[in-house]
Amino acid sequence: MPRRALWVPAFLIALGTTAAGDDAAPPAKIEKFTADQRDHWAYQPLEAVEPPKVREVGWVRNPIDRFILADLEIAELPHSPEADRAILLRRVCFDLTGLPPTPEEAAAFLNDDRPDAYERLVDRLMDRPQFGERQAQHWLDLAHHADTNGFELDAERPDAWRYRDWLVAALNADMPYDRFVRLQIAGDELAPGDRDALIATGFCRAGPREVVGGNIAPEVKRQNELTEITSTVASVFLGLTVGCARCHDHKFDAVPTTDYYRLQAFFAPAELSEPSIADPEEVEAFEKAKKEAEARIAPLRQEMAELEAPHREAIAARKRATLKPHEQALLAIPESDRTPEQKRIAAGLASSIRVTWEDVAHEVAGDPADHARREALKARIHEIQQTLPRPPAHALALTDASAEAPDSFVLLRGDPKTPGVRVEPRPPGVILACQGSDAFGPDSITPGEKTTGRRSALANWLADPSNPLVARVIVNRLWQRHFGRGLVATPSDFGVRGEPPSNPELLDWLAARLIEGGWRLKPIHRLMLTSAVYRQSSRPVAVLTEEDEPNDLLGRMNRRRVDAEALRDAMLAVSGELNPEMGGPGVLAPLEKEVKDLIFTEAEEVDLWPVDPDPAQHRRRSIYLFKKRNVRYPLLESFDAPDNQTVCPRRDSSTHALQALNLMNGDFALNRAHALAERLAREAGADVDARIRRAYRLVLCRDPAPDESPRAAAFLAEQAAAVNESAAWDDLALALLNCNEFLYIP
Repeated sequence: MPRRALWVPAFLIALGTTAAGDDAAPPAKIEKFTADQRDHWAYQPLEAVEPPKVREVGWVRNPIDRFILADLEIAELPHSPEADRAILLRRVCFDLTGLPPTPEEAAAFLNDDRPDAYERLVDRLMDRPQFGERQAQHWLDLAHHADTNGFELDAERPDAWRYRDWLVAALNADMPYDRFVRLQIAGDELAPGDRDALIATGFCRAGPREVVGGNIAPEVKRQNELTEITSTVASVFLGLTVGCARCHDHKFDAVPTTDYYRLQAFFAPAELSEPSIADPEEVEAFEKAKKEAEARIAPLRQEMAELEAPHREAIAARKRATLKPHEQALLAIPESDRTPEQKRIAAGLASSIRVTWEDVAHEVAGDPADHARREALKARIHEIQQTLPRPPAHALALTDASAEAPDSFVLLRGDPKTPGVRVEPRPPGVILACQGSDAFGPDSITPGEKTTGRRSALANWLADPSNPLVARVIVNRLWQRHFGRGLVATPSDFGVRGEPPSNPELLDWLAARLIEGGWRLKPIHRLMLTSAVYRQSSRPVAVLTEEDEPNDLLGRMNRRRVDAEALRDAMLAVSGELNPEMGGPGVLAPLEKEVKDLIFTEAEEVDLWPVDPDPAQHRRRSIYLFKKRNVRYPLLESFDAPDNQTVCPRRDSSTHALQALNLMNGDFALNRAHALAERLAREAGADVDARIRRAYRLVLCRDPAPDESPRAAAFLAEQAAAVNESAAWDDLALALLNCNEFLYIP
């Protein structure tokens, strides 16, 4: 019988690939792309750019200013004057640390008349550990990191926080960005045996993962995992949206389906693993504590089982009574004597009459005495379980199973059940076509003793200075952080449908400075923050407002609202409550009662939101809060914190009623206002004017204006007459925390 021919799409034949099961074409061959595809600006090598000459040289503080000023002079538009020093202080503190300056820090800076006082301030802020916490928050948005898997079960990832802590430490140490990239893609291959390098691969594990046993075909589940990793890596490091090419050639960018699966092939041998990184002593101590706890819990479980037994029997009897006679007869047949069809039916019947814990909880609730005893036993068991130390350390990692790589195929229409042609790992062809034939070849992948070497090959290509995208993408992200909008306004889409750079020469100059400076990010931060462009006032200049309304030419600074985490942290800081402790497992802080009651029912067997018993932990920085994908803190959610379900390259900044409700009536805001009022009394004494002055310095980083002090005093007197003096100070504190001046960075 002749072999049936396999249909292969014409575009695959044109690329020289072959059908599944046959040998693939040599991976070194790069497809031919049109001139328009190859000429796209993002794929071109970095240009050697010199800062342009400008007329107003006295305004220039560093080369960045020349690029911006040159465009303004061509457009015959002015720049804005330098911002007030107090405004500049608050701006740079939030940008670098995510926290407002203290009154003492403000006084020290404002009284420092040295010509390089501002530059010294920038250096001090970058040396603080809070720098890494702030910058890590931006990166976690890109990694869409959380402490749970997401989807229906949203189960906890007990060791996910280790990647977050690695990230904070790496950014504080100013790890070169090329190494930063390499470790997150292939730390296990590049530094075998290095615990931190293994943890770094948690970047590839940070996104959501569907873990529902029996409901998803294994090949579909595996493909979903590879899709998540591939799309995230391309988006974050290359600024390319390749995800749609899993089903068809990209409609706009020069990314054929074959290139998508070639990129995915780098990750095909990798497993989502959780290797132990614990010391033997840690494992031994945990097992000992667990055994002791189980011994204490066993009699309590036995007592609960005896209490529940009659209730279970009653439920089971009622459920069996609902079966029809022939169904009961079928279940009476011994399993070994059932036909395959009878076994299938019996399995369904057994599931329908199974007694669940919800059934038992509801049944026991009908007997007040049994219910009270059962709740007491549950509470005692939970108390004993809480005494256990955390499980021995594991890394949430990506590792190769062996040195043998599985075959990778183009999946027709993205369906893992319909493989097409076989492909080898290779970066996107259109980028290689612009780089040159020696950028990536058959010899680029070197297998190790226990690894395929594929991910390390990809990591080395990504971090190679000849790669035109990686340096451009990261300096653009830094620019976005400090100026509110990237030079490329679509920071994760450098493709043809993304926005072109507003100043391509500056983008390339910054990328080149990054590479020449050993890929260190802190000097790039410093360049941006010490520029005259960054120091401008955000007040609109009339001619600029008319001629350059979007402020593309940066003739003024963009005014920005503080993001959700910075807002929460700032409220804790000014109230004097912020706990500076760094690192460790995510903290479960209290949810508003209405939110918890809405999400978690009282019938739950265990407390699904066990708040940390130490109140001081609730007041740690937002980056250390436990991030559950399906349960979000109302304050953070209302101020546009991402949901961690997808990569977030740029946050929205919305305005809606829930924000005011959270800041005026939310438990968190009310508690911070009360703590701030107590701090004022503690630090400024009984003098009303001194308290008001201290309040403005703490919250707004300035003294009250001449008309603000009497207005605040009048407000206090009116509120004290209506309620009492203590409540009046709470209300003033709350009003200040709701000021636009507190919520925005000018």
